[in-house]
Amino acid sequence: MNKLTQKSAKIIAEKYFKKLHGKEEQDFAIIHSEAVVEVATILAKKYKADVNTVITAGWVHDIGYAIEKPMHAKHSVDLLKKEGFEITQPVEECILNHGTDGKPVSKEAKILQMADKLSIINISILKLLFKQKNILPEDIEFMIKMATGAIEHIKKIDF
Repeated sequence: MNKLTQKSAKIIAEKYFKKLHGKEEQDFAIIHSEAVVEVATILAKKYKADVNTVITAGWVHDIGYAIEKPMHAKHSVDLLKKEGFEITQPVEECILNHGTDGKPVSKEAKILQMADKLSIINISILKLLFKQKNILPEDIEFMIKMATGAIEHIKKIDF
């Protein structure tokens, strides 16, 4: 088994994001993951959490979308194992609990979940959205859900 590092996580993310449908979806996945990594790094440093864990998990938390949207977090872990990577328990917890319904326990998993929501407040993501010919109602609903989640997470910051 190979050790999952920050570098290998980024490479794997780029590989699986290329399998997503359409350029916009691929671009969104990369921009989103970059933003998650950036926000998670800032929060991990501020709250003295393990930076390596949140960066590594931040890159690969959404690769499961290459299989399907429902249960994408579990698919992300399964894909990493299929690729022959050893996943530490803290990284696995981050990946499995990053969604709105996740129940993170560790400081790192809480940070990744928060970073996942806060990442939507990002000029690159907004540019990508507004570059589309038509902004679909489901895109608007997704932005509202993510922005609302981000605000709720900001209110609950308490590590």
